[in-house]
Amino acid sequence: MKLTKMAIGIGSAALVAAGLAGCGSSSPSQQASGTAAPLIIAGDFANPTMTENFNPLSINHLYGTNFIYEPLYVVNLMNGHQTPWLATSYKWANATTLQFTIRSGVKWNNGRPFSAKDVVYTFNLIRKYPALDTNGVWNSLASVTSSGNVVTFRFSHVNIPEWYYIATTPIVSEYQFSRVPNPVTFTDPHPVGTGPFMVSSFTGEQYDLKDNPYYWQKDKIKVPEMEFRGVTGNTSVDEWLVSDQVDWAQSFIPNMQKLFIDKNPATNHSFQPPSSPWTLFMNLTKWPFNQLDFRKALAYDINRKEIVSKAEYNMMTPDHQSLLPPTMNNWLNPQLFKRYDYHYDPAKAAKELAKMGLKRNSHGQLLAPNGQPITLTLEVPAGWTDIIQDGKIMVDSFKKLGITVDEITPSPTTVTDNVQTGSYEMALQAAIGVPEPYFVYYEELDGAQTAPIGHVAPSNYERWNNPTTNKLLSEFARTTNPQLQKKIMYQLQKIVLTQVPVIPYDYGVFWFQNTTTHYTGWPTAKNPYAPGQVYAYPDNLLVVTHLRPVK
Repeated sequence: MKLTKMAIGIGSAALVAAGLAGCGSSSPSQQASGTAAPLIIAGDFANPTMTENFNPLSINHLYGTNFIYEPLYVVNLMNGHQTPWLATSYKWANATTLQFTIRSGVKWNNGRPFSAKDVVYTFNLIRKYPALDTNGVWNSLASVTSSGNVVTFRFSHVNIPEWYYIATTPIVSEYQFSRVPNPVTFTDPHPVGTGPFMVSSFTGEQYDLKDNPYYWQKDKIKVPEMEFRGVTGNTSVDEWLVSDQVDWAQSFIPNMQKLFIDKNPATNHSFQPPSSPWTLFMNLTKWPFNQLDFRKALAYDINRKEIVSKAEYNMMTPDHQSLLPPTMNNWLNPQLFKRYDYHYDPAKAAKELAKMGLKRNSHGQLLAPNGQPITLTLEVPAGWTDIIQDGKIMVDSFKKLGITVDEITPSPTTVTDNVQTGSYEMALQAAIGVPEPYFVYYEELDGAQTAPIGHVAPSNYERWNNPTTNKLLSEFARTTNPQLQKKIMYQLQKIVLTQVPVIPYDYGVFWFQNTTTHYTGWPTAKNPYAPGQVYAYPDNLLVVTHLRPVK
């Protein structure tokens, strides 16, 4: 559920176009007869321009990086389905020894052979530079070695779910990265990957990828070129889609059926499966968020139904405090869910605040212990029009409780930096999905996923570090017993429901729109082989292997 996970930059709706001027390349209709058109994508944020960064181990890499570097396995974020990729198979030799058989015959896009040694190098690199270990795999790994084409991961303790993070880590070239002075700050302007594409050109407004002539699945790639156009908000992306100027986007479109699909139902399509919850982060190291009664008050004072109706045009559903998306309802404890129902109830919210002994002044403002009105800041990335509206609805509701909240909209990069380093009070997050409930709680609540203020936290941005939570997550990772796993999940749910470390407010979706003017083979509700989002790594690799040009 990371913000790179948005990298808080990845999110909902946000993908919006900077405008058509200066994109610098011909439209698909201008391609030579008989030649497949470039695949045009409403891509990364450009505020005011894109930053050239193709380092796959950096959380701020460009979306195009996902088509250059590949993992050992592709795991469908919607259902956990596994597809062998740079590895052909894996097995658990025992509870603490995981072995992958590495595919032979693969080459890097510079023509050099790929091998198991590159896999070993990649994982030892992120061990040497912990800032690159964004999923915390070395919290449980002891060593990574190879013998022939078999890579062996030995764990310091049992951690079965860690397979997912290991399998989906992008693999880098030892030949290239061993020559880099500082891999943490390296922006990789000439990336050497095993993936289907490689960089052709880059400007601050657009970058192009061309096909990799050495790609090991070249027979499956029918797209000759990808054009990523820089965007600044969803409004312009919507205009591009309606006017058939992009093939692939992930944008919030109000009244999507009317404004996009009905414009040309033969070519305009959208597939939006459920993903992870969208959440209100609170910096738990700061007052008043370190007060349970205050967190409960906010949870009771969020009108989720109004947010879904007015801001999200009923394309989502209201969330509940468990954090689990609808696809994981079989893990819910129904008794807990019924007992701790954080429905919109301003009266209950006021009672929670009253427990803190807070009083109001003559203007109705709630006063802090120092006698000053409580004034807070809520950060939402610029350009996310629907989530900005989500925030506005919350701000208006909090004001009635006497809490003044200033919603600000810095650039997505600024919000990302602030949240990761703990330099914020509140922020709204849109997250991509994860295939199992363990990862929802691990990424949001595990102490290993946070960091002291001023240091980058991998994903636990609210900085919840609770011994009981950490112990339960560790116990879950050590067992494959379904009954014990469910028992642990119920205990984790109780912590989330009673301690309110983070506040989910609606179920997110994988925003995904496409046109079939130039390419077919996109994921659909009838064929949900991938979520469809450009940034949903590594599922996006499945998409480009399915696309076929319209003849």
